[in-house]
Amino acid sequence: MGILAAGAATSMAQNVYSLNVVGYVNVLLNPSTNQFTLLANQLDFDGTGTNNTVLGIFGGTGTGSTNVPLGTKVYRYNKATGTYNTATLFNSGSWSTTAANPGLSPGEGVWVQLPTGATAPAVNLTLVGNVMQGTTVKPLSTVSGFEILSIVPPLSTNISGIGFVPSQTDKVYLYNSTSGTYSTRTRFATTWGGGEPTPSVAQAFWLQTTNVNGSWTQSFTVQ
Repeated sequence: MGILAAGAATSMAQNVYSLNVVGYVNVLLNPSTNQFTLLANQLDFDGTGTNNTVLGIFGGTGTGSTNVPLGTKVYRYNKATGTYNTATLFNSGSWSTTAANPGLSPGEGVWVQLPTGATAPAVNLTLVGNVMQGTTVKPLSTVSGFEILSIVPPLSTNISGIGFVPSQTDKVYLYNSTSGTYSTRTRFATTWGGGEPTPSVAQAFWLQTTNVNGSWTQSFTVQ
């Protein structure tokens, strides 16, 4: 994975400044025989944090319009119901549904499953968009404390360093898409067993917390 700032625009009106930073992140999907990746889109389409879609992120609708193979599935975990909403890339080049869209907003994540077999080699997915700046508040799950989350800005940093306040017994599950296994970090009284959770850029993770109905406030500004 990599990230590179592609450009910045600054505007001034009566001594009011606005800085928009855009960039891209390259993510390798399906790096081995395992078809699953737990993906975070940490770059936002238009700066609102809400308008990222399956079509906008992965492409589709027409031959050659995306390097994601037909039959790819995107699974968004619905923390309100404890179930998955699924979108599938059909042979027509269109996605079966938009139900997975909310999971593609910065601060959340989705499972991406490439189709099995020789027709599904590793895919280099390029995510493009605005770096979210300022403060973002993500409500935590109301269903057994489970949900898929991510760090909002495109950083690889420990979660406490960007505002997460853990409760004792909290667990973070980091998925390794190469081996198809999890690395589990458990919060003790003052430390994390296994080390502080530090997701990679574009890596989402499972959080299991006792702080249901709580929130995670993240703040970030490009210096």
